Amino acid sequence: MKKLICRLSLGLILTVLFCPAQEVLSPEGFLGFKVGTDRQLADMHQIIAYFKRLAASSERLKLQEVGKTTLGNPFVFAVITSVENQAQLDKYKRYQHFLADPRMVTEEKAEEAIQEGKSVVMINCSIHASEIGACQMSMKLAYDLAVNDDAETREILDNVILLLVPMHNPDGIQMVVDWYKKYVGTEFEGCRMPWLYHKYVGHDNNRDWYMFTQVESRLTIIGIHNVWHPQIVVDMHQMGSRGARIFVPPYVDPYEPNIDPILQQQVAVMGTFIAAEMTAEGKGGVMHSLWFDAWTPARAYHHYHGGIRILTEVASVDIATPIDIPFNQLQGEARQRSVKMAMPWEGGKWTLGDIVDYDYSAAMAALTNAARLRENWLRNFYRIHKKAVTRTEPPFAFLVPQKQRDFSTAVKMLNILRTGDVEVHRAKNPFEAGGKNYAEGTYIIYMAQPYGGFAKTLLENQVYPEIREYPGGPLKTPYDVVAHTLPLLMGVDVFRIDHPFSVKDEELEELSVPQGIVEVGDNLFGYAWGHETNDHFIALNRIISKGYSVFWSGEPFTEEDRTFPAGTMIVKQQAGLEDVLESATRDLYVHFRGVKLEPEGKRYDLKPVRLGLYKSWTASMDEGWTRWVLEQFEFPFLSVYDKDIRSGGLNKTFDVLIIPDIGERAIMEGLSAGQVPPEYAGGIGEQGLLHLKEFVQNGGTLLTLNGAAGFAIQKFGLDVKDVTDGLSRREFFIPGSILRTKVDKTHPIAFGYSDKEAVFFRRSPVFETAVGRSVMTYPSSEILMSGWVNGEKHLAGHSGIIEVPVGQGKLILLGFPVQYRGQAHATFRFLFNAIYYGGLYSD
Repeated sequence: MKKLICRLSLGLILTVLFCPAQEVLSPEGFLGFKVGTDRQLADMHQIIAYFKRLAASSERLKLQEVGKTTLGNPFVFAVITSVENQAQLDKYKRYQHFLADPRMVTEEKAEEAIQEGKSVVMINCSIHASEIGACQMSMKLAYDLAVNDDAETREILDNVILLLVPMHNPDGIQMVVDWYKKYVGTEFEGCRMPWLYHKYVGHDNNRDWYMFTQVESRLTIIGIHNVWHPQIVVDMHQMGSRGARIFVPPYVDPYEPNIDPILQQQVAVMGTFIAAEMTAEGKGGVMHSLWFDAWTPARAYHHYHGGIRILTEVASVDIATPIDIPFNQLQGEARQRSVKMAMPWEGGKWTLGDIVDYDYSAAMAALTNAARLRENWLRNFYRIHKKAVTRTEPPFAFLVPQKQRDFSTAVKMLNILRTGDVEVHRAKNPFEAGGKNYAEGTYIIYMAQPYGGFAKTLLENQVYPEIREYPGGPLKTPYDVVAHTLPLLMGVDVFRIDHPFSVKDEELEELSVPQGIVEVGDNLFGYAWGHETNDHFIALNRIISKGYSVFWSGEPFTEEDRTFPAGTMIVKQQAGLEDVLESATRDLYVHFRGVKLEPEGKRYDLKPVRLGLYKSWTASMDEGWTRWVLEQFEFPFLSVYDKDIRSGGLNKTFDVLIIPDIGERAIMEGLSAGQVPPEYAGGIGEQGLLHLKEFVQNGGTLLTLNGAAGFAIQKFGLDVKDVTDGLSRREFFIPGSILRTKVDKTHPIAFGYSDKEAVFFRRSPVFETAVGRSVMTYPSSEILMSGWVNGEKHLAGHSGIIEVPVGQGKLILLGFPVQYRGQAHATFRFLFNAIYYGGLYSD
């Protein structure tokens, strides 16, 4: 991918450099309207075209394309600095690498880099595409830096290298602008778009900064951040309309403990500097030290890579349509002068132009600070990494043995660390560490390296602190999810080693899994393979799609001296089968073993499952993540809309319907007719509910994810209770933690699992059932593994997965986010099993 990025970047740079010089047009001259004008928006194509024009006409700006987005659009960023600096970019990039890895240089060379280097600032605009002001502002910022020659601009250009990402989500910008323009001047002007502004993940694209599941995340990290190692990252967002006009840091407690204390202080310095500058300009409503914390790396990759993340959140309008907010309708904190906000906003008309103006001021303040404190930023950047590479406190390393239940997923985890610039080594001989013996081939992640803190954050269990609203008062609930332990999320065995050990090892650039194996034999009944890995299901999907007969063993069986567990997948021998299996082993780590005799006992005959995934016009991120996971693991499916369910006849098309984590009201009622155009209004309604009940009664399976269980329980009248329903947050709340569970591994939904598993729990139901069968329960004590729980007693002994027969069909309630943000690889197979189980029949 790095080679691809280089080729694309070079191509675009050459195109720009060899274009004839053109007049430096302002955004207004290019677009025909002033940036920020009410009801006027530049779309993705116009923004890219403007930056190309600017790059062709100004020597201060170079435009680079680092790759294509999810929908195949250009992902670009601009490098803006003085002409003199532009001529020496490679030198300054080299300096950044020296300071980011002090092992590469002497103290003298580091001092040279500090004295001669430039502050590198990255500004990311509008990753949430409906928060559109920043991408519009980016054109004005780039233009002013390209043409102005005042002292302030010269100071910035001489001392700073700006990496400006004008659109962090180009696909979404185009969607939002197209939607808005379609309805300008109608009653639906500025209404919400009834689909996600990213093909898969919507708002969660800003929760992907350690998992890197999405194309745009990888392009940003691999193509920009890890190339330049910025000291400062400004991440521009928008928020609700009735609070402060803009939020800037400092953040509130807690900070994740692996973030260097220097960074924590620098965040405060930069945030309050921005607040002071904007207040001095007469901008009211600048708020800091409220709401947002710095706990999760899902939002703050930069905090573990030597840089600060400055989040800005500006009050929104209706996309580009102005709103009016009287002062007395502002939220209480926004009306009061305080240490967090020195000058309240007076209320009144609020426009896209105001958003652009506030974003622009925040960007210029950050650049001014970076220029004036250039040496300070570089010296502290070096200090942070010097501490990282010379650390001696435990742990010394984390070890990942090659022997894993799901080795392919273990390799994925290690490659996630590699994407984050973490060094991974492999042992070249057996060794002893922490009182245990480890085999040759064991993977080693040493902590004394530039980004050891990033690795430690992702490999250890989280202990979120108890913070109370006031001394002796109730617990303050966390802002966001609080657990991000990759070994638990992905089902990988990892061992912490506190003290140094000796081993011969080699550093790895990229890790891969070996090819799978087909044990070919004569006179075989068929081939068997396991049920324990996600690759096993990709293999199943490919084989069954070719028309081969496959079944799961319903109980253990033995052939010769080998015992096969319940759930073993078996494909019957047929012509051409070996070729299909050999093809699968080229990219899947699967071992197909020949079976001579047909196993006796219970079995589950599989068939291609006609799978539907409910897609509401409320634009569910959970639906998007489910869709992404199903595609990644090659499950064919159709999206099912409200009108399809209202039309009925579902059994003719589907065996299994998945309802993602959507609330009962959203499913039944959807969006109101006044919110969106009529073709997007309404939910499934009572008619759709009747058809869903008919679908199940006639043999279909309805599979609900996480909170959607409430819909099934209420509307199907199940004798099932969510024991946490009605409890306040002070009584029970888990915002996103990893819990210990007990699993009934004899049930097909749990095939391939052990009797104890870790699951991600996020605002999930907890079942008490008098019907059906429980597949997974919470133990009586010591339930929390990573994160934070308030009210653990309400979990003890209750269920997290249940199957309830209804008529000829069944409901399967998966009571936690099995596919959580594409991260919970260890629990994907609960979903995969439930899909096949929902569509099979047993002998």
